[in-house]
Amino acid sequence: MEKQAPKPSKNHAETGPAVEIVLPSRQILLEQARAVKACPGVYLMKDPQGHILYVGKAKVLPNRLASYFQAGSHEVPRTEMLVNRVHHFDVILTETEAEALILECTLIKKHKPKFNVRLKDDKAYPYLKIQVNERFPRIEWTRRVMRDGARYFGPFPSAWSARQVMQLLNETFQLRDCSDNTFRHRSRPCILFQMGKCSGSCVGELDENHYRESITQAMAVLEGKADHLQKSLRRGMEDAAAQEEYELAAEYRDQLKNLELVTETQGVVEAGSQRDRDVVGLFRKDADAHATLLRIRGGRLISIQHFHFQNTDSSLTDSGILFDFLSQNYLSPAREGEPPPNEILLSEAPDDLELLERTLGLSVRVAENAVDEQLLNVARTNAEYAQEQAAKRSPGHGSEALEEVLEKLHLPKLPYRIECYDISNIHGRDAVASRVVFMNGAPEKGLYRRYKIRTVEGSNDFAMMKEVLGRRFAHKEEELPDLVVVDGGKGQLAQAVAILEELAVQGVSVAGLAKARVERDFQSAEVKSSMERVFIPGRKNPIPLLPHTGAYKLLTHVRDEAHRFAVSYHRVIRSKRTLGGE
Repeated sequence: MEKQAPKPSKNHAETGPAVEIVLPSRQILLEQARAVKACPGVYLMKDPQGHILYVGKAKVLPNRLASYFQAGSHEVPRTEMLVNRVHHFDVILTETEAEALILECTLIKKHKPKFNVRLKDDKAYPYLKIQVNERFPRIEWTRRVMRDGARYFGPFPSAWSARQVMQLLNETFQLRDCSDNTFRHRSRPCILFQMGKCSGSCVGELDENHYRESITQAMAVLEGKADHLQKSLRRGMEDAAAQEEYELAAEYRDQLKNLELVTETQGVVEAGSQRDRDVVGLFRKDADAHATLLRIRGGRLISIQHFHFQNTDSSLTDSGILFDFLSQNYLSPAREGEPPPNEILLSEAPDDLELLERTLGLSVRVAENAVDEQLLNVARTNAEYAQEQAAKRSPGHGSEALEEVLEKLHLPKLPYRIECYDISNIHGRDAVASRVVFMNGAPEKGLYRRYKIRTVEGSNDFAMMKEVLGRRFAHKEEELPDLVVVDGGKGQLAQAVAILEELAVQGVSVAGLAKARVERDFQSAEVKSSMERVFIPGRKNPIPLLPHTGAYKLLTHVRDEAHRFAVSYHRVIRSKRTLGGE
């Protein structure tokens, strides 16, 4: 593949580090787009700092790129917002459109651009895992699906159901359930072997080939292919009973009973059918979108999996979201080694259907009869329920709160990434600071940071904040925030603005959030509290925030979370010093 990176012309004055970066005009970007080689490929839209805003694919690159930069505004607000932030773009040329689709999915997974719809698997459900590459694999219970060469089965509706199935399969096929360390160092059979619940493979009572047959049968049951095994066991039970081998017949009977218990969780949805197919149900509410995947094998529902879409909005079509789901889910490396279905059933045809079928090697079809409609209704109902449950446990504030902050604070762009800093110390001693990050209105705890103040002696919050911001913005590779919030009023805001100017940080908005003040009339015994106030540069009076608004809830959550994180770290440092006898 050939990589081509058009560079925008510098049409801004270079008079010093404090000069604001001016984005190139759409006409310049349009000319660069038309100059790209006419072939399939992937394009990467980037901001002035080089961060990837959006990854897309095209059958003819110049045509697709030029559509972004044509004169006039875009009807879709999401696209208009993207184009207004583009500083330059890179392209990667490919041989075919299918190759471009695979590369696009890989880059989205790697870079997580903020304007791409991203598929997020719900990891709250348990799975059963089998390391098929081991000599004597065992069935394990896990909540993490990793790319480690293992086979994963599920998800199961609860931890209890997963453990119950695991126990029944271990007993039915006499599989080991001991840890790898115990298995390697055991010198004599355990009590489970004596009870007839384990094959004793750890001490050579069962060779590798016969054990492999047992684990293969267990995997067939988990894949929903237990019918053949049940018939074989029933025939063996009847033959043993006919020959008056009642103990052997009882073993077959117990195995059949266990298999029936396992397959009870795999409801029959297409009686008499042996089709293997996936059914995808989509549910959307406002800017949220959820998908539910029903995995049907041999006419039996063997698992239900839920997915949440990130970075969606109401302007996106269902067919476009379904395209993103199919490409990101079925081209995911996590699905390697997992048997694919024969077909995928959808409520409507996705975008670029022919390209998807050619790239995935799967048949994608829409409902054709009452059975198909019934399956799609089940999938949609589960997707709606998953969305309701996610909304109940989600700490996010939603896109409406971000839009309120944008409007109230007169920001130049939507504050997708908000950072808040707080200082905690007692008269300058044990001074620490915190940074919390909210992405799309929700806490992103993986980006939280704690700082131990190194260079400041005594109580000097301004110098401490300068040190913290200097250490944070020294990491040029990290994405810049859209909004920095500091705890305090005009004084703290002025300090933060001065620090960012001194550090030559550009394109970042700053706001100060002052706590509510106590207001008391000396003529009255009643004590009142003022509203939370937001201070922004260039405005003398604060912006009041009403408690019921989304902007109030989001900004106070950000501020309080930074305070909590700083205070908790300060207590840890202080406790260590106290216990150390200082």
